[in-house]
Amino acid sequence: MNGSLSQRIYLFTLSCCLLFTILLGSVIWSSQTVELAFSRDSYAQQLDNQLNTLKQLVVSDNIYANHYSVGNWLVLQRKLTSLLKSSPTLTPQQKTIQTSIKSQNDSLKHLFGQITKNKLKNASVAIKNHLKARLMTQLEALRSDSLQLSAIAHKDIHNTIKHEALFIISVSAASIVALLFGAFTFTNIVSKSLDEVKRAFKQNHSGHFQKIRLSHRSQEFDSIVKAFNTMNEKLSETTVSLEVMKKVVEERTHVLEHLSNTDPLTKVANRRALFERANMEYSRAVRSNNKLTLLLLDCDLFKNVNDEFGHLFGDELLIHICKICGQEIRDIDFLARYGGEEFIIVLPNCDIAGGVETANRIQQSLAQHCIAIEDKEVFVTLSIGVSTLTERHKSLDQLINDADKAMYQAKDNGRNCIEVLTPSNLH
Repeated sequence: MNGSLSQRIYLFTLSCCLLFTILLGSVIWSSQTVELAFSRDSYAQQLDNQLNTLKQLVVSDNIYANHYSVGNWLVLQRKLTSLLKSSPTLTPQQKTIQTSIKSQNDSLKHLFGQITKNKLKNASVAIKNHLKARLMTQLEALRSDSLQLSAIAHKDIHNTIKHEALFIISVSAASIVALLFGAFTFTNIVSKSLDEVKRAFKQNHSGHFQKIRLSHRSQEFDSIVKAFNTMNEKLSETTVSLEVMKKVVEERTHVLEHLSNTDPLTKVANRRALFERANMEYSRAVRSNNKLTLLLLDCDLFKNVNDEFGHLFGDELLIHICKICGQEIRDIDFLARYGGEEFIIVLPNCDIAGGVETANRIQQSLAQHCIAIEDKEVFVTLSIGVSTLTERHKSLDQLINDADKAMYQAKDNGRNCIEVLTPSNLH
């Protein structure tokens, strides 16, 4: 059903009114049915009381006495006849008993009339007693029928109340179920439509411009969906999704970070990245009481190479040195350009002996691999200073300064050698 919500509300309201009318009608009809059952019981009670009064009248008076007056009898008899004519609507079983009572009442009137016509002056006592006994028997039969009618009416009250109570409960339960179903259906339509619209807005925030597809159609929500989908089509044509933007930003950020931490010539870490990594390793070593060694490398006579072969070859030479160093150090070691033709290698978890061994490997590999220019082989050497972390080093700068002093000692000792700063040559 693709109707409007207002139409659904109107239909639901009409359904509620209809169910209320049915429920009210069932209550009224049931009350009338119960009232009829009570009126039948009251009618049976009145019959019994009237017949009992007639019986008492016959028992207490001598109907054969000369002074006996039939006036009281006739009054009671007329009341009984009038009562039989004004009976309420009876059930088929009650009607059968009612017919029997009317017939017996006619016989009773006829018999009483015969007895009181001339007082049976010539009749014997036995005959008079017999006729009076018949009169009493007739009254008892009438009263027995009235009692039976009363019992049926009384039983009918209980059955009627029980039946009508079940009927009202059934109608009420059906009405409640129908109302709950209608309310649940209507609420579900509105709630689900709102959730689907809300979900679409959330997807828009994340950059996914998707169309809304409603599970339940309605004119009000269809107009919202149409406007939203039109807006999404325009946005999707002109807007880059958030995920794409994030990916581009992350890629650009990674590139920028790499560029900011990389020496543009040698492609190894620059001075900024060196201090960031070296400080981290220094703090870790101090905190965990681990070993930490630095190598400071300087290319010997680099100015002479630049003067003889040019700056372009000097750049190639620095790149060659970095390649050799990168091949000879561990994965956890860190190579960075310190400045000009100077490089620093950070060796975590490495003592002084390990540092010297690494420096030796670098010098030997550099000696075995020359760099050529114009078919001429050029061999270069390195002066390397080694320092290791001790208790007297209160900062990273002190550790680097010791490596720098050791490197200058290597220079003073003829270059192409490795020097370790010892307490004897600190000054």
